[in-house]
Amino acid sequence: MAELLPAMNVLVIESSGRCITAALRSAGGFFEMVIDAGFRHAETLMPGVNRLMDMAALAPEAVDLTACSAGPGSFTALRIGMATAKGIARGAGCAFKAVPALPLLAAGREHWPGIVMPVMDARKKRVYAAAFRRGERIRDDADISLEAFLAGLPPGEAVLATGPDAGMCEGTAGVTVDPLCASGRGRAMISMALEAYEREGGDPGDLGPLYLRPSEAELE
Repeated sequence: MAELLPAMNVLVIESSGRCITAALRSAGGFFEMVIDAGFRHAETLMPGVNRLMDMAALAPEAVDLTACSAGPGSFTALRIGMATAKGIARGAGCAFKAVPALPLLAAGREHWPGIVMPVMDARKKRVYAAAFRRGERIRDDADISLEAFLAGLPPGEAVLATGPDAGMCEGTAGVTVDPLCASGRGRAMISMALEAYEREGGDPGDLGPLYLRPSEAELE
């Protein structure tokens, strides 16, 4: 399998929050689209994917691996991204893989000298957050208030907040907001998906999103 992986056509979808990243790697190159249009994923995701396929001149059945964000994140946004990736995988007869969202948002920031904190707005004055140091996880995914998460980090280290909702940390002492916080994670997601696929194989078709809390319907 290791010899096959570099030649694979890989389509990835990151839809855990308000920003969508869709990216495609093929023999023709690397194509990426970032859509920051609020939670309009049902309207914007498939047109974006179709545009990528057109730019790459790649037929859907030529895709070898599809991947999506597993979560945590927005309940509806995650379901839309996962359903889209699964549908493409089923139509193409290819493998499917889910990639955890918070490590993905932290990817590419390993050079930061302190702590990298990917953060998502979880509503209700809470965030989904995790912490990494030079690429190694030091805090598990949490559904928590931002203040409580920051208070639990090792003291005295510079913190880089990243991810599309990193602006929630603006003005917080000791925290720098990543100037590229909302940039696409397509290349990192392709690498993570391929590494996980090589290590574990594809995910089952009945895999669901990773949620850190019950949905509003379940709570009510």
